[in-house]
Amino acid sequence: MDSPVFRRVMVVDDEPNIVSAVRRELSTPPLGCYRYEVEGFSDPAQALARAGGESFDAVVCDYRMPGMSGLEFLKALAVIQPDCARLVLSGHTDMASLTKMVNETHIYRFIPKPWHDYFLKSSVAQAIDFFGALRESRRLAGIVRERGIAVPALLEDAPEEILIVDDDAAVVGSLTRVLSNRSGTDDLYAAIRAEIAHEPGGVLQESKNRISAATSAHEALKLAGTKNFSCILADFKMPDMGGIELLQQFADKQPDCARILVSGHVTPSDLIDAVDAAHIFGFVAKPWQDYELKACVAQALAYRRMILENRILAEMVKKAGGTLT
Repeated sequence: MDSPVFRRVMVVDDEPNIVSAVRRELSTPPLGCYRYEVEGFSDPAQALARAGGESFDAVVCDYRMPGMSGLEFLKALAVIQPDCARLVLSGHTDMASLTKMVNETHIYRFIPKPWHDYFLKSSVAQAIDFFGALRESRRLAGIVRERGIAVPALLEDAPEEILIVDDDAAVVGSLTRVLSNRSGTDDLYAAIRAEIAHEPGGVLQESKNRISAATSAHEALKLAGTKNFSCILADFKMPDMGGIELLQQFADKQPDCARILVSGHVTPSDLIDAVDAAHIFGFVAKPWQDYELKACVAQALAYRRMILENRILAEMVKKAGGTLT
């Protein structure tokens, strides 16, 4: 068995019980692909002083803190550690203020208070993966520029093919509506995507989403033989095959398709199986919050696209006779 991969996470909140809750959640099953070394701070100034001498992979910071706001803290942290993935805890609903925070601090995701346990843990892991892929993308792009390699248009205009699998037609219809229509929070996530990746455009471009639906796992596997999908959302419990088994089999057919599990009832061991066996990108709880669902799907698509583009860039460097180091 491979040794666990450790990542360092900073938690900053003026309420010690919130710091403890985040620490506890990141250290309890299901653990996923990472093990976390967590340092907690109730004083943002102390956290910044620590960041000056110790590197962190991610920070989870409260939006509202006395003395120094989350906005001020993250702006200062970005100067010290620009590659630290940034996530914000917030019960605040002022979307204009939150959008301003996104634009000025390049955060990856908002985590609402109170949060769903697995949403917190998966968000931290996804943020670490995303920022790692972003660093690799910048590195490969730098090699391409230095060597004067011509770069064609990559994947910008490709539509996103999304497959929804659930034996409940009402759930399929609801998921389809959420992923096909813009809402009042979409400008916020557009800002997140644009600021993190320095690319124009929205987080989830609904006009580019082409959604297919299947009401059984076997129907979904048949569709996998006729169309390449960008993302699949599968219900955990279906009559003909469980969602985890479906996602495993789907990954064999289409390994580059982002996989998301959807369920109202899962155990920690189920989630461990989903992460370890099906390598899911994220988990969406029923009933879901629309903005959490859209953020999960949008960032799964963004991560997939970045990985594919990195693969293309790496192949271009090799064909030009260069090395990747």
